[in-house]
Amino acid sequence: MKKDEILPISNKKYKDAEFVILGVEDDSGSTYRKGSRYAPKLLRKFIEENKVDFTEKNKKSFFGLENKPFKANICDIGNFSVEESYKISEKIYSNKKKPVIIGGDHSITFKNLKSRQFENKWGIVYFDAHPDIISSRGVYFGSVINDISKLKNFNPQASFIIGMRTPEEEELKNIKKLGINVITPLDIEHYGILKISKKILRTLEKDTYLSIDMDVLDPAFAPGVTEPEPIGLTPTQVVYLCKQISKKGLFGFDVMELCPEYDLNNVTLHLAYRIILEIISSSK
Repeated sequence: MKKDEILPISNKKYKDAEFVILGVEDDSGSTYRKGSRYAPKLLRKFIEENKVDFTEKNKKSFFGLENKPFKANICDIGNFSVEESYKISEKIYSNKKKPVIIGGDHSITFKNLKSRQFENKWGIVYFDAHPDIISSRGVYFGSVINDISKLKNFNPQASFIIGMRTPEEEELKNIKKLGINVITPLDIEHYGILKISKKILRTLEKDTYLSIDMDVLDPAFAPGVTEPEPIGLTPTQVVYLCKQISKKGLFGFDVMELCPEYDLNNVTLHLAYRIILEIISSSK
């Protein structure tokens, strides 16, 4: 692969990596704005052209509230079709490594998780303006949580939808039926980030997957998404919660629904990259 196809945080060969980054160039599950299939390629291009890196020779960069140096073994293996990514994810999981997936539409999350063998109870923390729990239709970006709920050993009571603010009537019924936890932007405003964080951490299973739809953020911070919704979370709120969850341990995570055609000065691409860095820097 060419240099500009690999993110600069890639510092190991596959066999020595803990985290494996792959882009999935697919937005076939989207029904509103199209274009998230271009996000993995354009994110890499933006990082390369603008030299958005955090390392220089003999220097270290420091991340988050802890101001700790970034230390992680990472292999970026490039961009793939959704069909290719299923087999790749299967290999990553079987090799006991952690996938970091850049999308692409949110249905990729379910397609990726299908490739894992779940021997123990597990849960998901799902950052999204939309609950994606439609049951009248399957395997698209509006049915992700409903589709995931059918996977072996999934525990909805140890799972969260965070940032929800535009549920449909069908989804509210399914949330109640499934018993999944929901935290809205107004919940965070009312109870405070620390109380919300503690609630999440004491509820999670040992095996947890983290999934971030960039529309969880208010469009003032992230305009380049598939379905922007006002009254969203701030970048600081998202990063804080993601870092706390990561410290408890993840078996993988993804960042989805970047739509570069609608971005403004690449602010959403840049923010997505920083979120990826912050999660990795805090992961157990």
